[in-house]
Amino acid sequence: MVDDLQTVFLNTDDFGETVTLERNGSTYAMKGLYDELPLNGEGLGGNVDAISHNPRLFVSASDLPGGAPRKGDVFVLSANEFHSERRIVAKDFEFPKDGVVVYYLKDRA
Repeated sequence: MVDDLQTVFLNTDDFGETVTLERNGSTYAMKGLYDELPLNGEGLGGNVDAISHNPRLFVSASDLPGGAPRKGDVFVLSANEFHSERRIVAKDFEFPKDGVVVYYLKDRA
């Protein structure tokens, strides 16, 4: 899984993109796989209460400072064909020790 993540999913020629982590006044460039921000279902009619998913960012733990994720990590994503430039903050994460960190995100306030 980790090899597939690095060679395919985090590869910027395939699915991945370069993201920048800002932590404690330092910046760290790394590859990530980003799921778009939540979708809003308001325009779909009265029968739809909400359509959304948790926006997520997958990164390799080895790219993180000290190999450790943190709540509150701030990521900067450059504009691309799928989204505009944005700053997002990690509200939570999963780190199952397989080398892949999954951040759950929100727009930076």
